[in-house]
Amino acid sequence: MKIAIIGGGNMGGAIAKGIAAGSLVPASDLTVTAHTQQTLDKIKGYDPAIRTTLDNREAVQGADLVVLAVKPWLLEEVVKEIRGGLDYRKQAVASVIGRSSFEELGKLLDNGSGVMPVMYRIIPNTAISLGESVTFIAEQGAPKERLDELVSIFSELGQTVVVKEPMMGPGTSLASCGIAFALKYLDASIQGGVELGFAPEEARAVVMQTMRGALEMMNLNGTMPQTEIDKVTTPGGMTLRGLAAMEESGFTEAVKAGLFNSK
Repeated sequence: MKIAIIGGGNMGGAIAKGIAAGSLVPASDLTVTAHTQQTLDKIKGYDPAIRTTLDNREAVQGADLVVLAVKPWLLEEVVKEIRGGLDYRKQAVASVIGRSSFEELGKLLDNGSGVMPVMYRIIPNTAISLGESVTFIAEQGAPKERLDELVSIFSELGQTVVVKEPMMGPGTSLASCGIAFALKYLDASIQGGVELGFAPEEARAVVMQTMRGALEMMNLNGTMPQTEIDKVTTPGGMTLRGLAAMEESGFTEAVKAGLFNSK
């Protein structure tokens, strides 16, 4: 599959880096565009075989899949720029823009021919560059074999979940925005560690390893978090006092508020 990524910024660049490092799409079958040569040079640093260009219309020529990874306010302008050069019978279009619905994308792609391309919405998180993403995919009009091929590509880069379009918003909150929410907890823990007397780098190392251990226990034991929490709490103990203080400060409700307000 030849893939053109329109927009080599944080997310587009992370996707390019991850796919290039995988085994299913040769780096030479990836084309990435950007506004500046500096960004393209960074993309080349991931793998010199990745094709780069400042010309969006050039990039989509011959691509099997065109991935729109630009800022939301640039979407309409970019689609107008490239749609005349797309063959909707052969080329699929994907958007990684969180709030870009199939209805909106379809209206922008409508070229008056009565033919529409296969469309995907793809929401990874930035850990895709490391092969550790959770990627949500929804499709419109995709044959099973084409969807399966796309899922295989992104499954090399972490966990892939195929959902209906209404679940793309919740998926974005839980995994794409969620990676920032997880990091926010880590940041608060590191800050607390510093206030407890650790040097910043010491606190960082301790918090990261503690998180790895917590995740590994859940993974190997097949448990939910509360099961593992119960193993380290005793009535009147330090852990229980700390958890109670976190809840009194609104910890659980604050996390849920972040999720509900980001979908």
